[in-house]
Order: sequence, then C-alpha cells, then structure tokens
Amino acid sequence: MKKIRKKENLIKYMLVSICLFLTGCGTIGLAQESTFESAFENKPEEEPVDIFTSEGTGVFLKSDGADMTVTLYMIERGEERTFSYSLATAVADKHGSAMIMQQMIPGDIVSVRYNNELEKLGSLQQSAESFVFPEMQKYRLDKKKGTVDIGSDTYSLSKDVKVFSDGRQIDISQVLKQDVLTFKGIHHEVTSILVDQGHGYLDLSNEEALLGGWIEVGQTVISTINEDMLITVPEGDYTVRVTSGEIEEIKQVTIERDKETMLNFGHIETEKPTSGKVTFSITPVNAFVYVDDVEIDPTYAIRLPFGIHKLTAKAAGYDTLSKYFEVTEDGLQVSMNLSEAEATETTEADEEDEKKAGDVYTVTVKGPAGAEVYVDNLYKGTAPVSFVKEPGEHVITLRRDGYKTRSHSVFIEDEEGDLTYSFADLEKEESDEEKKDDSKDDDDGKSSVSDNSVSDNKGDSTDKKDDEKPKKKKEEISVSVNALVLG
Repeated sequence: MKKIRKKENLIKYMLVSICLFLTGCGTIGLAQESTFESAFENKPEEEPVDIFTSEGTGVFLKSDGADMTVTLYMIERGEERTFSYSLATAVADKHGSAMIMQQMIPGDIVSVRYNNELEKLGSLQQSAESFVFPEMQKYRLDKKKGTVDIGSDTYSLSKDVKVFSDGRQIDISQVLKQDVLTFKGIHHEVTSILVDQGHGYLDLSNEEALLGGWIEVGQTVISTINEDMLITVPEGDYTVRVTSGEIEEIKQVTIERDKETMLNFGHIETEKPTSGKVTFSITPVNAFVYVDDVEIDPTYAIRLPFGIHKLTAKAAGYDTLSKYFEVTEDGLQVSMNLSEAEATETTEADEEDEKKAGDVYTVTVKGPAGAEVYVDNLYKGTAPVSFVKEPGEHVITLRRDGYKTRSHSVFIEDEEGDLTYSFADLEKEESDEEKKDDSKDDDDGKSSVSDNSVSDNKGDSTDKKDDEKPKKKKEEISVSVNALVLG
C-alpha cells in the first residue's frame, strides 16, 4: 500500500514539473517575441542618402538619348564633362517646370547637381540667373577685346565662349558681322552664342560680259563685278540685279547657310575676246612690279590685251629683273624670282626703295593647303598664298571642291610686320549616296546646293553647279575645325 502511494506521489511530481517546464518555455518564447517586435517597431527609419553632392553651372553642349548621356561645359571648372542620367533625373526650365532632356538647346546655361566620382547627373535646370538676347541684328562683337555691345550695355565675352550653328559647334571666327545671333550668359558675361541666321555664298559663272559692271543682292550687297568672285551673303531669298553698260539682268536666288548658289550668265552674247586674264607669282612678295612700265598690285589678276608685254620687278637687296611674256588666251600665270644682290655701296635711290619697301607688309594664308582663298569676296589664289597687308576688318573665305566652304572674320591691326594665318582643314561634303540617305529622313524639302537653280526675268534657268564651271585641281587634305593665328 505504501509502495503504491509513493508511485502516485512521484507521478504527481513529474506531471507538475512537466507543466511548469512547458509554461516557462512559452512565457520565455512570448517574451522574446514581444521584445523583438518592440525593438523593430521602435527602431527609427533611416533617411535615404543623397549621392549628388556636387553643384555647378555649365553650358549645355549636347545629349545622347540612346546612351542617356549629356555633355556640358562646366564654367567654374573650365572643362567639358559627360554625365549619365536616368528617368529619375530631374530636368526643369528656369521657372521650375518639368522638361525632358531633349528639349534642352545647345548653348543653354544650366545649373546641375551631380556625383563627381560616378559621373551621374541628379538634376539639371536652366539657370534662373542666366540672361538671353534672342535674334540680335544690331550688336558689336569685338573678338580681340573680348566684348559684346548689345544696346547701350557692354558684356564681357567668355574666353571659352561656345558658338553653335545648326546645332553644331563652330569657332567664333566663323561668325560674320551680318549674321543674326542669340547671346546667352550669366553674371554679365556671354558664355554662348547661337547663329539664328548665318550666311552663304553667291558664285558668278560666265560673267565675262559683266566685268566692271555692278551687282546688287537685295539691299545687302552692292559691288563691282570682278573675275573669280565669291560673294558672302546672309541666308535668305533675294532679287539679284546685275548691270554692265546696256546689259541688265534680274534673277531670283535663295541663299542657304554655308552653301553656294551659282548664277550662270552664259546666255549673254559676248564679242570675240581680245584680252586675257593674267596672274603673277613674284618673289619676294614685297617687290615692286611693273607691266609695260605701269606699277601693278601682283596680288590681283589683271586683264591685258593679247600680245607681248614687259614685266619688271625690283626690291631692295635684290637684282632688278625684266622679261617679256605673251598673252594669247585667258588664264596665263607669270612667275618671277629675284636673286639677292651682291653687297655693293648703297645709293640714295636704293635707300629710298628700301624705305618704301619697308612699308609694305604681307598677309600669308598657309592653310588649308590647296584651298582657294578669297578676301572680301575677291580671289587671292590657292593656299599657301600671300597678299599685301591692309589693316581693318576682313572676311577670309576658304573654298575647295568636295568640301564645305567656310569664312573667317579677322581684324588686322595697323602695325609693322607680316602676318600669317593657318586655318583648320575644311569639312568634307556628304557624298551623293549620303545625301540620298539623308533626304529620306529630311522633310524640309530643301535641295542640295548642286541642285539649287535660279531663273532670270526672261525665264532662262541656270544649269546645275557641277555643269557650269570646270573644277580646279587641288591637293587632297584632311579636315578639322578651329583657326590659328600666327603672329
């Protein structure tokens, strides 16, 4: 009986222990769960990290929607940077209204936030502090002083000013005073220029009957007609009037930016020629040149009657030389190289010649090699070419078959010494196949320059450019963009 009671007590003890154990584990589990949940609920939320810690002001250069990149010129740093962007990149105008990157225009002044190391863009906004002067026709752009006069105010010109024409970047020397421009900048400094209305070129073909006459291109150009002219004209539609003696021709033309339009006057009947054009190549370039004892400027071609003529050249420190040449047709070129004189006693006449020669300085256009060089619409020769230095503002035009014609505005100081310009190579024109491909995507209906024709008041139309004028032989060269002035 006692044994049975002991077994019952042992069983009761074991049951109580099991209950206590189970109850304790549950309590601990609940306590632990409660503690974990409380810790999670009471933990403060972490703020997102802003990785775009760099700020700056720049000039918008271009964007690539496919690669989702944007290229800026950072004004403070003085360098170009390319950043990646995403759909999360905030883009806005100067008032804060949302935009897309493709709405930005090259030359826009923008404020940006970016990650310098990752080269990622966080936000881009048109600068609220920037200024814009759109489509200005009256201004004074002084590239040498680095200033722009707009109205009664003078603005400084950024040393790294960015200039755009048709969305592509060009050198500031390619801006001519007749171009219509938009100026953009910040803090009274112009940092970008947009060419709203540029310039093109008017070429005259078979103009022999009109030489010495006058040409009027609307109200923009009035000039005497010379041989081998290439006239720079603001882009637009014009009525062209040419007169020479009893001859009067009126034609309608369209001038496109950076393209040539040719006027053909081959339908005008002319008498059998009795004279020919002669060009001269004299060394040294500052020599005094005489044809039939009449002093001439050898940098320009002259027309002489058919027959024999006398050429004389002299220069201080060189032996005077004379020779005869015969003109039988158009396009004769006469060369003469003077030899250095032996040391002799200087005469008063020599001193006078040397003094006179010392006042003659030259401008040399070295390159691009093989390009035709025009100064203020007049043909000077093929680069490298030298001509008499004339102080003032001039337009140097470079032209070569198969390449885009380009002009540079230069200012020649009235000071002693020769001057040399070496311009970058011309840009190649598109091939016919490339033009066909582009025309498929081009909806503006404009024809290429070779297809641009005009008609006079009699209904005669011009031929295509390639059929009008024989192409001149030139050396093959490569292409690039900027101009370099060598003092």
